[in-house]
Amino acid sequence: MKMLCATLAISFLTPAAAFAQAGAKVDVPVPTTLANPGKLTVGINCAYPPAGFVDLDGKPAGYEVTIVKRIAEYAFGSEAGLETQCVNDSNRIPFLQSGKVDLVLASLAYTAKRAEQVDYSDPIWVSNLQLVVPKDSPIESYGELKGRKVVTPTGSTYQTWLEKCHPEAELLTAQTPAELSTMLTQGRTDAFAYVDVYDYNFAAKNPDYKVVGALAASAIQGVGVRKGNAEMMTWLNAVLEDLRKQDAYFEAFSGEIKDEDFVAKYRPVVPGPGVKLDYSQTLNADCKS
Repeated sequence: MKMLCATLAISFLTPAAAFAQAGAKVDVPVPTTLANPGKLTVGINCAYPPAGFVDLDGKPAGYEVTIVKRIAEYAFGSEAGLETQCVNDSNRIPFLQSGKVDLVLASLAYTAKRAEQVDYSDPIWVSNLQLVVPKDSPIESYGELKGRKVVTPTGSTYQTWLEKCHPEAELLTAQTPAELSTMLTQGRTDAFAYVDVYDYNFAAKNPDYKVVGALAASAIQGVGVRKGNAEMMTWLNAVLEDLRKQDAYFEAFSGEIKDEDFVAKYRPVVPGPGVKLDYSQTLNADCKS
C-alpha cells in the first residue's frame, strides 16, 4: 500500500548579522550558495523518532536534527539561517536534485545506485534492520517471514535487501515509518521491517510489541549533497570531521536514546575520536542475518 506524504517546511529566523558572529569554524570557506542569501535548507526526517521527528511544540527534534543544527553553526554561528524540510525515503533525493534542499540528512544509507544520483559526504552513521512484531507472534527471525506479510519503507535499502534475501515473504511498502507501525497495529501486516533505533523507540512505547531478528542489512549513512557541488562537499566534510573529533555524533545519539545497553552497542559504529567509517564497509548486499 502506498500513501502520499505531505511535506512540512519548518523555518528558523535568519538575521543578517549571523555571519559576523560565527563561533564554530573550519579552515574552509562557507560555500557561496549559503553565504548569499544566508540560508541553509536541509531535508530531515520528521516522522522517525528518535532520529528525526516533530516534537510537541511543533519543532524538529532528534539526534539527526541535532547534527543539522551543529552544521548550521559552522555556516552562521548559530541556528539562525537554518531551514528544515521534512522528507521521506521516496522524495529526499528528488528534493536535493531539484534544489529544494541544499543537503539531505535523513538516514541516507549509501548504495552504489544512490551514489550515481547524489554525492555522499564522509560517513556519519551505521543503521541496521530489525523486525517489529506483536508480543505473541511466533516470528523470531527473517526466515520465519515465509508466506507472511512484512512492510518496509518504499525505496529503502531495506526493501532491496528483503527482496533479494527473503523473496519468500509477502513484501509490502509504505511511505513513512508511522504508516509501517499503523499497518502493524491494525493487523494489516504480520511485521514491519525498519531501522533498529526506530524499532527500539516503538517497542518501548508500545509494550504489546517486540523487536526480533538479528541486526541485518547494515548500511553506512552520510549526508547527501547535490551531484558535482565540490564547494559544498569540501566545506561539509571539514565540518563533519571537526564534529567527529568532538564526539558530537555519539553525544547526539546518546542524548536521545535512554537505554544504556542499546547505546553501548553503537559506540563502535558511531564516528568519534577513535572511530572512522568507510563506505567500503557497507553490507547492503549481504544476506547474512
